[in-house]
Amino acid sequence: MQPISGQAIYVVLLRELKRFWRAKARIIASIAQSFFFLLILGFGIGGLFGGTLGGSYLTFIAPGIIAMSLLFASVFSGISVIFDRQFGFFKEMLVAPVSRTSIITGKIFGGAITAAIQGLLILGVSTILGAFVLDFRFALGIFAGIGVMLLITAGFVGLGVAIGSALTDFHAFQLISTFIIWPLFMLSGVFFPIDTAPLPLQIAMLADPLFYGVELLRFCLVGYITPILGPLGPLIALAVLGGFSLLMIAIGTYLFSRAEA
Repeated sequence: MQPISGQAIYVVLLRELKRFWRAKARIIASIAQSFFFLLILGFGIGGLFGGTLGGSYLTFIAPGIIAMSLLFASVFSGISVIFDRQFGFFKEMLVAPVSRTSIITGKIFGGAITAAIQGLLILGVSTILGAFVLDFRFALGIFAGIGVMLLITAGFVGLGVAIGSALTDFHAFQLISTFIIWPLFMLSGVFFPIDTAPLPLQIAMLADPLFYGVELLRFCLVGYITPILGPLGPLIALAVLGGFSLLMIAIGTYLFSRAEA
């Protein structure tokens, strides 16, 4: 068994970053989609129903919209596994004298960092729209929020890589990913507090790993976490999200190591 190579991880990570930088249309589309959600929901529906949690509705949904961009960017980064297989680069990586664990680690790190960059861009757009109060607490919250973004993206990149490693067809990847993504997004507590939902919906939301990511982001950026998680809410959310990310990275690594070129 070959040892993990730091150089191989760096090379694969750098390749993912370069691919992200060259796909400027994808970056613009991601920002435009999130801007649409913030504008229509934050100012449109928010103006109809008023504020929540003692602030504006835009402030409430902004962390969730950031998490949405992280979710979509992370899971769909797994399609690069299928692209690499189709165009022969996957086979070239496998014949290199490095372990598959090094390759997948670089892919997960690269996907997580590029998705987190998109999340930071959406955070900037949200701030310009007035979603957050620019004070010292928010400045500190940004640094904690970056850590949460990386944790969210690592887990869902692992999920995307797992799906991409198990499939060979682009269309199947898109269908299955969409089938998984939308329930995760809709049950993550982006649009309404979990406390206002009926009990069956609360149970479904508590089973959604993205819910804990949204709660952590909301805690970092706004200072609020739902009372339903209790006084140790931030720690509970961190433990669940961290456990999910480790599990998805392990599954993604396992399926990638067994994938055929």
